[in-house]
Amino acid sequence: MHKLSRVLAGAMAALALAGGACAQTAWPSRPIRIVVPFGAGSGLDVMARGFAQRLGEQTKVAVVVENKEGAGGTIGAVAAMRAPADGYTLLFTANGPFAVAPYMQEAATYDPASDFTPIAKVALIPMVLITGRNSRFQRFEDVVTEARAHPGKLDYASSGVGTPSNMNVEVIKRKLGLDIVAVPYKSTGQAMTDLISGQTALYMPSFPAALTQLKAGQARGLAIGSARRSRLMPDIPTVAEVVKEPGLEASVWYGFLAPKDLPPELAERIHAEIAKAAASPQIVALTATLGAEPVLVGPREFREQVRHDAEESRKLLQALGVKRER
Repeated sequence: MHKLSRVLAGAMAALALAGGACAQTAWPSRPIRIVVPFGAGSGLDVMARGFAQRLGEQTKVAVVVENKEGAGGTIGAVAAMRAPADGYTLLFTANGPFAVAPYMQEAATYDPASDFTPIAKVALIPMVLITGRNSRFQRFEDVVTEARAHPGKLDYASSGVGTPSNMNVEVIKRKLGLDIVAVPYKSTGQAMTDLISGQTALYMPSFPAALTQLKAGQARGLAIGSARRSRLMPDIPTVAEVVKEPGLEASVWYGFLAPKDLPPELAERIHAEIAKAAASPQIVALTATLGAEPVLVGPREFREQVRHDAEESRKLLQALGVKRER
């Protein structure tokens, strides 16, 4: 009888282990939701939909993109944060708004470093400093010369305090000791229109957002924030080149995160599917079309980057004297 008990106990333990393994490998068994904290048609949204299609084909379940825009991206981030940590809700976001938005509010709605489980960074999107086609600025050096000759007289279009188009220009200004005034705009389209018409002198949108105007000759590139010159626009020097600081970049990343407390094994499983999708010809082509740089960073390294970016954003906002909104 004692021997039989041991056999039964062993069988039950084996079944428990098998059951646990099945539970871990069962993902996904139902539709997956990808929350995008900005509107349809944005570069972030376009890439999210590309990944959704590939992930759906790979996993054989529906993968749906849900746009939840507003409050600088915090509405979508909070919605994803509050979802169950079961692998069926993912946040696809960019580090600029994700890392900055909480520090713009008096009562932060989330902590970018502790309220999420980073899964994969999949792309780097360089920012690009541009001027209008009829602008007097032919090179970045022309901007520096005028800004130093007439402090506070030159302006640049900004999508608002704390946005990448604002933060990256402010970093350049601090590096070179320039006094250039930010002019806030509610939309990229209006900022681009005023830049082309000469109403504002400079703008630093994402490279994908400026690519059409650059190709059409409506805008002129002065500096791009990528580590190397773009293959699409090789004549535009890097920010590191013009500021003369090796390693200086001005870019945002696109990446997938899940609610905190996602089991590590499940995070690795989801990362594996995202990595497979990222290597597909469809996503490779889409990334190139958007003017982005493909990268693939796993959960551990990505977590450290999220922490670093959040802390750097907090320090920069403090240095700029930006007050939290009530």
